[in-house]
This record gives sequence, C-alpha cells and structure tokens, in this order.
Amino acid sequence: MGGGYISCGDFLGEDKSGSAISGVFEALEPLLSAEASDVMERLNADVEQRFDEGEQEFRIPPPLAALLVEPLERYQQELGARLGHPDPAEAPDLDRASGLDPIDAKWGAGDGWRYYCVHDLLQACQLSRESGQPVVVSFD
Repeated sequence: MGGGYISCGDFLGEDKSGSAISGVFEALEPLLSAEASDVMERLNADVEQRFDEGEQEFRIPPPLAALLVEPLERYQQELGARLGHPDPAEAPDLDRASGLDPIDAKWGAGDGWRYYCVHDLLQACQLSRESGQPVVVSFD
C-alpha cells in the first residue's frame, strides 16, 4: 500500500510518514495565525488542483514552512500528551489498537498516524526555515 513521504533538502522522513498530512493540516487550522491560514488555504487549493491533474507531490514554500513551526510544535505536544508521548514510529500502532480502520487512520483520521506525520513534518519545516528550501510531500 502506498503512502506519503516528507523531505526537505537532505532530510527524508520515515516511511510513509506523510500519509496523514491532510488530517494534520485539518487539525492545524485552529492553531494557525491569520497569515498562515491564508497561505495554507491557497496551498490547499493548489494541492487539490495538482492532484486532480495527476501530480503526486506538492511543496510547502519556505515562508509557509516557517509559519507552521510553532503550530506544529503545539500540536505535537497536544497529541503527545493525549497518546502518552510514544515513539513516533510506534504511534500508528495505537490507532490499530484502538480499533480504527487502518486505512482511514493512515490517511489522517488516526491520532497515532498524525503524531507520526507531525514528527517528520516539524523537522522538515524547521530545516526549511533554516535552509530556505521547500518541504516536499510526495505520494506513491
């Protein structure tokens, strides 16, 4: 089964950690500044159009990645507290143990998968802020 991958420069996130990114973006909405929310709205529209046209990757531009660092840190803490601060690579197993449909969980419905995704997305956004390179999210 395919999934999503997060990268920035030399950083490559863990296997399929980007799969839950739509659920992460949805959960981040109330945590975003007005500026970040506006940019994220435009990015989401662009991503939707690209996927409708058959593309399988999108880029988070460095200015948006920088704006996402603080909300991602808060969301990671919130999820960690809720899940008991698991090892990110083991967090998806918590969704399975809770009885969530594994496919729904992987694609953003599960807090474990979201925690796994946030861990790598935060690292990529921090690197993007430092390096000026975009965060790339690709799917296979």
